[in-house]
Amino acid sequence: MYSSVAFALPTDFSDKLEAALLCRSEWSTSFWNDYFNTHLQTSLRDWGEARWWNSQGAQLGGAVTLEVFANLDESRALMVGALIPQPVESVRQTLEQNLKLSFRPVQTPTGLRYVSDTLSVLVETTNQQTKWYCAKWSLGNRERVKPLAP
Repeated sequence: MYSSVAFALPTDFSDKLEAALLCRSEWSTSFWNDYFNTHLQTSLRDWGEARWWNSQGAQLGGAVTLEVFANLDESRALMVGALIPQPVESVRQTLEQNLKLSFRPVQTPTGLRYVSDTLSVLVETTNQQTKWYCAKWSLGNRERVKPLAP
């Protein structure tokens, strides 16, 4: 399934992606698709409204990743994420220890999620892997909004 050819990851790959996963960056979906296409091998698949790439084992927050993804449609949300081949509790502990943050459990209609104060999300998959992602919904007119005069 995976090619044995690896590309050299940029030295700031983990820093940029961690900032995005922690919802601390303002990158666009097209930026991430271009970035991953430039620095990773050909995408693996389009699935779940996202494009997926082999992450080449990049370490993010101390966790070794298997894949990374970015959504395809920029009109609704910016979503950037990583798939980590470990159960969510293990990933949660690693990230909290290495990044000095806290993920709180939140019960949703689709199951338990762990959410940080920056709205970064951890969710366990059915095969006991973890998806770590940030989703920012498009507000459409943020650039055009001017504060009202007092």
